[in-house]
Amino acid sequence: MKRRILAVICALCMFVSCAGVLTGCGEKKLTEAEYAELARENAAANAKKVVLTITKGDKKYDVTLDMFTYYLAYNELDGIENYKANEEYYTGLYGENVDFWSLPGSNGEKMSELYKEAVYASMLYTLLMYYEAKDANVTMTEGRVKMLDQTTQQFLAKFTPEQRARCGMTQEVIRDNYERIFLADQFSSIMASNVVVDREAIAATIDKENYRLYKTNYVYLTKSDENAELNMKAGDTAKRVATMNDCYQDALSGTSLEQIYSKRSDILNLGQSNFSIADCASLDTQYVNLALNMKVGEIRLLETNYGIYIVELADNTTYYGYEDAVSEAVSDAQNKGINNIYKTIEKEYTITKTDEWDAITMGTILTAPKK
Repeated sequence: MKRRILAVICALCMFVSCAGVLTGCGEKKLTEAEYAELARENAAANAKKVVLTITKGDKKYDVTLDMFTYYLAYNELDGIENYKANEEYYTGLYGENVDFWSLPGSNGEKMSELYKEAVYASMLYTLLMYYEAKDANVTMTEGRVKMLDQTTQQFLAKFTPEQRARCGMTQEVIRDNYERIFLADQFSSIMASNVVVDREAIAATIDKENYRLYKTNYVYLTKSDENAELNMKAGDTAKRVATMNDCYQDALSGTSLEQIYSKRSDILNLGQSNFSIADCASLDTQYVNLALNMKVGEIRLLETNYGIYIVELADNTTYYGYEDAVSEAVSDAQNKGINNIYKTIEKEYTITKTDEWDAITMGTILTAPKK
């Protein structure tokens, strides 16, 4: 599925007494062992904070902050990397002291709000698919079980000991998070297998002609007067047109474009040519329109505002990107089907956000907020 699972965070730093250590306010850094202990303490505190309550019929689930650790941490790291990759742009637009998380997003919301919304959508999908999997007695495949420890370690390695401590990121917490994610993904795959898509019917809705590849050879002589040597040898525009007309007549008589180019290389090598069969779509509109109306092997003369072409259509029997377009359309149809199933499932649940959810602020999960 194309769905991107954004990450979710662990607890905001709950221990005010540790704030100086974690934010580096002049106090001595902790050792890795001390950071690990603080991560365990924060993880335990997070496990007591109910962020969501989810009910279905007579079943009620309390979703605690530690269950969000993967999504929050990953999502905030994504924001940090976004800022670093575009720092020059952001600082140029908003100044040196810009706070990425306070910047306006596409719909006017702050970046922190956009990322938090993405966290919620991803986490809710995972939870509901996980609960459905458990209700259906689906168990994780052996392959996924074997991946748990390695995937957990790879995720932990993305974060510093200080970041892990701040959000309560322990190996046990992340492994538990991945168990839910893996089982939810497995159940999603089962749903996907139940979505029947008719590839042939979808392919019939895509115009294959839009993907036909027109391959051409050409020689070209510019009308520009910027090249002094070309001006001397090719003369003014009228003389250049006459020269290309002569070359065109040679081509119609059976002389190949390569031979024409070689014969008039004193002029044409100062223009342009292509004998390696170029995709005409990379050239200007007039050239493309000409090629679209030619037969294979046909040769035409084309004069534009910029120069004169002699064009040969070498081939138009192949297609580029058509199968990819069909595959993408099939994938979209499958995802739509899966999404419809998910929406039906979601209606069976009641989701309530608590004050603990409201207290989460993206941009403060891994690091202290800017003052």
